[in-house]
Amino acid sequence: MVLQSVSTPGKNFGSIIRNARNRSGLSQRVVAHRAGISLRALREIEQGRVRSPRKSSLRRLMEVLGLAEHPDLVSDPMPSQSESQAEDEPLVLRVLGGLSAFRGPVRVPLGTPKQQALLGLLALRANEVTERDEIVDFLWGDDIPDSFDQLVHTYVYRIRLILKAHDSAKDGGMALLRRATGYELQINDDQLDLLEFRRLGERAQQAQNANQAATEFSLLGDMLSLWRGNVLEGTSPSLCSHPVAINSSAQRIGSALRFAELGISLEEYGEVIEKIGPVALGSPLHEGLHASLITALAGAGQRAEALELFTTIDMRLRRQSGIGAGARLREAQASILRADGDPGVTAPPAPAATPADTPRPPYTAGAFVDRPELHRTVQHLSRGGGAGGREAPLVVALYGPAGAGKSATATRAVSFLRPHFRNGVFRAEMASGSPEEIHVLLDSFFRTMGVPAHAVPVDARERVEMYQTLLRERRVLVVLDNVTEGQSIRPLLPSGTTSALLVTSRTPLSALGDGVRHIRIPALRRRQSLELLANLIGEARVVQEREAANRLASLCGDLPLAVRIAGLRLAARPRWELAGFAEHLSNEERRLPELAIGDVRVRDRLDSVLLSLTPRLRQALQVLAEETAPFTLSRAACRLRCPAREAEDLLETLVNEQVLERPSRPGGEYSFLPLTRVHLRALRPAHAALAANRMPC
Repeated sequence: MVLQSVSTPGKNFGSIIRNARNRSGLSQRVVAHRAGISLRALREIEQGRVRSPRKSSLRRLMEVLGLAEHPDLVSDPMPSQSESQAEDEPLVLRVLGGLSAFRGPVRVPLGTPKQQALLGLLALRANEVTERDEIVDFLWGDDIPDSFDQLVHTYVYRIRLILKAHDSAKDGGMALLRRATGYELQINDDQLDLLEFRRLGERAQQAQNANQAATEFSLLGDMLSLWRGNVLEGTSPSLCSHPVAINSSAQRIGSALRFAELGISLEEYGEVIEKIGPVALGSPLHEGLHASLITALAGAGQRAEALELFTTIDMRLRRQSGIGAGARLREAQASILRADGDPGVTAPPAPAATPADTPRPPYTAGAFVDRPELHRTVQHLSRGGGAGGREAPLVVALYGPAGAGKSATATRAVSFLRPHFRNGVFRAEMASGSPEEIHVLLDSFFRTMGVPAHAVPVDARERVEMYQTLLRERRVLVVLDNVTEGQSIRPLLPSGTTSALLVTSRTPLSALGDGVRHIRIPALRRRQSLELLANLIGEARVVQEREAANRLASLCGDLPLAVRIAGLRLAARPRWELAGFAEHLSNEERRLPELAIGDVRVRDRLDSVLLSLTPRLRQALQVLAEETAPFTLSRAACRLRCPAREAEDLLETLVNEQVLERPSRPGGEYSFLPLTRVHLRALRPAHAALAANRMPC
């Protein structure tokens, strides 16, 4: 076909495009995506603001909308404007599939694999700061080259060159900015498919809340059309297993399930088959997706294909786990078999998803705060299968101050890691780490693995050997929460390279031995605290009282537990002003009593820390709490009335116990961890005698 140009003014041509799109039943987003142009460009064309569209854009729009023989298209030549004077299409980055970048129909090269990996990581955290430590850890893991700093600068410089070469003054373009602790990729929603997916998800959620089924169904279809495969497919495994990538894939599945539910109820079986098929192909063991697909095939009259698909999935499940199709799949099969008795009967919709299925929408990211420490944990523990010449199991120990979110981080990591450990996750909360407790835990693990009680050895050493032998033959993730002493849990260390161990503890567990990845979980950064607060009480309240929200986070010490409690209390009282609650918390005597909800109290967590310390350490803390600002080693020695060497030993022990922060530079100042000073000052009456005996300085 030889493309002919349009003789009508741009406004009339925009009407032709708009009318053809409406007749086809396609949204602007889908047409733009299929034609390979930006959503903004299509809107400009339809509104008549582009009088001479680029020839390549025009050709693709005509092909998508079937306008090749349209009578209103005549043979007048295109206006003599050059391509550079025509519509300036922005650079579009795609991560919902293989990493790629396009300028209109032209694919833009993105450089070396490491450079692409960095761009993919920055895109996953678009419009947020990607910490420098996360970049280094992501690019090189444990094998960090000496020149890593220069290499990061080089990759950033080259990415900036690409962005500058394809900068669009009209659309603002992308920008890679240096921040205090890392880098931020600034990008518009319609220039990154992941951001567009999230924005559509918010609109779909609004439609669902308003009971607008047809609108929600259309938006969900647009969301699923953005995907070309798994997130960053074909890139490094670390990038594909990034928490944002995994969470986005889960949102895709949740959206697909809801789309299928609506489509089947609306009898849009063809649409369901077209959109759900690729998602089910990428999740070959997901029963909910395949049950929906089977039901849609049957509804479309393809009953033989539906029954064949059931047989295929049933056999696949038996090969993978030894257990065949579950209740949802069998109900979908039974519906077809019942309907086969009467050709006029349509198979009923599949039953509602079971708890084991991926949850339904909301389609947005959810009420959690993404943390670099979570990514490092998932990245390290997902390196299974003995890769990289490892001879020891993967072990990660999360440690940090009370209330910093160690258990929450571990729980979130487990949700991402389950696909890597097909034989399951063994989880236990430790109480004392005594031999008796280890004995009970091993019994529990043996039962989970199907070992008969009579086959379990009585001798403690033989039990441990049996446990390690069984884990050597399986892919299991063992999660131990609230460990107090590394030596006590050494019997629970997996052997071999297929299983892994994830541990949480307040203090570093050096007794676990070599090869352990220690990751500290600190208090939140202020941006993260505000994000968590917005997730709990709504972004509008945080935006309206930004200064008060910032003060509230500060009064909570940016401690996740404290911020979450404050957020839950505010969420239950939508008429409370943030400024009023912050003013209430500004009184130190009221702060900790107010940071409590039900039986969850910040003060209880801080009490447990103090009770675990020796009397000498508690006394030292109480004296140092009288300081109103960070303090140097010499100041502490004066306060504690002891030599500098002894004072330094005390301070370093308190740092290890996660109640003090170490100076950021030699000769610098120590400081209290969040809310610890407030808690200690509240205990002053009980320590009045000690305070009276301090040496004046």
